[in-house]
Amino acid sequence: MSYSESEKDNFLEAVASLKKYRRAELIDENGNNLLSSLYTDLLANEQILKTCLKGNTTFIIGRKGTGKSTIFLKIQQELRKKDNNLSCYVDAKTIFESSKSEYVNGLEELKNIISNDVLQNYLIERNFIQTILSELRKEIDKRSYTLIDKIKELFGTDRSSIVREKLQKLQNSIENNELLKSIELPLLQQISTHRKNANEKTNESAFGKNSQLGGKLDLKEQSINASYSENSNSKNLQKNATEVDKQFSDIFLKVFQVKDIITQIKDILSLLNVKSLIIIVDDFSEIDDQAMRVLIDVILAPLNNWSDEFIKFKIAAYPNRVYYGKIDKSKVDIVDLDFYNLYSELDRNNMEERAIDFTRRLVEKRIKYFTEKPAEYFFDTKKEPLESYYELIFQISMNVPRIIGYILFYCCERNIVFDKPINRESLEAASQKYFERNIEHFFDNTTYSMMSFDEKISILQLKELLQQFVDSLSNTRKKIIIGEITGNQYEDVKTNPYTSHFYFKPTYEHFLKTLELNFFISKYSERSDRNSEKQSIYCLNYGLCKKENLRWGKPKGSNYRTYFISKSFDFNSLIDDFLKNSKRIICINPKCKKSFPFEELHYLEYNKMLCPECHNPVNIISNSETIQLELEKIDKSKLLPHIELSILYEINKTEKDLKPGEIAEELDCSYQLIGKRAKKLNEEKKLILRMRVEGGKVVYKLTDKAKNDYFNT
Repeated sequence: MSYSESEKDNFLEAVASLKKYRRAELIDENGNNLLSSLYTDLLANEQILKTCLKGNTTFIIGRKGTGKSTIFLKIQQELRKKDNNLSCYVDAKTIFESSKSEYVNGLEELKNIISNDVLQNYLIERNFIQTILSELRKEIDKRSYTLIDKIKELFGTDRSSIVREKLQKLQNSIENNELLKSIELPLLQQISTHRKNANEKTNESAFGKNSQLGGKLDLKEQSINASYSENSNSKNLQKNATEVDKQFSDIFLKVFQVKDIITQIKDILSLLNVKSLIIIVDDFSEIDDQAMRVLIDVILAPLNNWSDEFIKFKIAAYPNRVYYGKIDKSKVDIVDLDFYNLYSELDRNNMEERAIDFTRRLVEKRIKYFTEKPAEYFFDTKKEPLESYYELIFQISMNVPRIIGYILFYCCERNIVFDKPINRESLEAASQKYFERNIEHFFDNTTYSMMSFDEKISILQLKELLQQFVDSLSNTRKKIIIGEITGNQYEDVKTNPYTSHFYFKPTYEHFLKTLELNFFISKYSERSDRNSEKQSIYCLNYGLCKKENLRWGKPKGSNYRTYFISKSFDFNSLIDDFLKNSKRIICINPKCKKSFPFEELHYLEYNKMLCPECHNPVNIISNSETIQLELEKIDKSKLLPHIELSILYEINKTEKDLKPGEIAEELDCSYQLIGKRAKKLNEEKKLILRMRVEGGKVVYKLTDKAKNDYFNT
């Protein structure tokens, strides 16, 4: 096979379009939008899109790369065809990161009421809400521009000028800080006075005489500081901190007068003959828990609930990272994009067939459009049929479009550019490369991340558990090969058995959600075992299996339908033993501090996680002396925020100088955010070099200090 240079370039363009992150528009070299030609729905007849276009608030839930942003683009494209609808896009992650770096340091009046740490967090949240509202106003202004032109044609300039005037008035009301003295200060003073005595008592009992926390703190500050103190329980004050969060949310509602803003928005849009406003919120789960609650409680829930069906939301979220607040779940649509959650709702007997069908449609549409060649032109169909390649691509990617793009990109580098068609060997090699370059460093990133001590231990314990999964499956493989484990289902695969899947009770899923969210494992199915107990079947990442020499999948045929729930793959005891040894359940009441064995978790959950002795909340605490000792050895000056660590890892893994936009595309964020953080890493930390190349473009490379501190293993 010999491919022309244009065929190679076009194939690369096809797979690059799948790799794109966030709001990367699908456009050709002439600027033409390709979304109509390339959009591929996860379900036949575009059922996902049709559900999302209904007039309900919709939560679109899926892991990274499952196509949430592409669906948003398609939603907006369809909505723009209707004059009586207006859609606005809000990027929660970018706005929140900007709020953290640009919050106001002033407001001297507040400094005598709450301490600097609490003031900082309060102002970040305040700026976050203010920016969200401002961005919403800008989006309405931008999207309504063409509608105003139409109004000029129909009604003359008077009505359009009224709209402009009202938009400016709305912006002024959002940015007006005059309400600070009349509303904000009295409310904050009231909260501070009301809780002063309780705070002093909590300080004394929870932290003792040697506490590093000052007596000036309110409960919210205690929670903040405790989360960064290795000598305190970061969750002791969770309940009280949540109460204060709610009080702060109430302040924001009054300061920004959200009800008045809703009225103003409706008034403005009624002049444009707009019947409904659809607000698209991307990267909702990328902001921290506290900001997530504030966004829902102060903006999304009030706009959704108080607008008489006028305002609806389309919100992108991660599994297990969703907060609904006062949004009524029974009145919203929830669309799951991950393999099991999506297809199990439709037809559990044909889940994999439906997923492979999506893989086929996606790959064939992209290749056909960009190369004008059928997909088989780029695959070695002499060795095996094209359908088997689609099946393999599904197994590697678990139906995630972005991963499919990376896998085919690596295959292009390995095969297509050398005039070789893609085959099974190249796809499997690409799966391992993707795992090692894009997934595996998650735990290293955690080690040096600036998060709470308890969070780190909890995540790094999962690394130990994942290794136990691998070791157990490797041991099972060995025993099948040498004949220690026997059975009819192993006879045909005895020399190279399938050992990639395992099962456990659904009650354990909560503890493994971080591994699943980061693609180390994926939920594959649910079945009942021989005792008729429901079991969740999970699989290891295909690239991890390739790295560990574990064969992925199971033998074909109805005789092997129970292969995954063989006793050899029962991980219930393994997980149970791990949790007993790595977790403790403790009452947060410092006067009680009763400890409970992990076996009593089910009882405590039934009791709403309240201590039966004193009726205070109990917490599950991570417990690992080994990990704690290792973390304590780390130079604290090396700890960095997650985004800054990710920049270093991205530059290191590519082994070349990178532009801000290239890093932003890989890390799923804006290039402006990369520029700000890179400047800090350059000027303050001396970890990267910023250089200008031909054309004045800025590129980054790691310094020797960065290589030695973070990558000299």
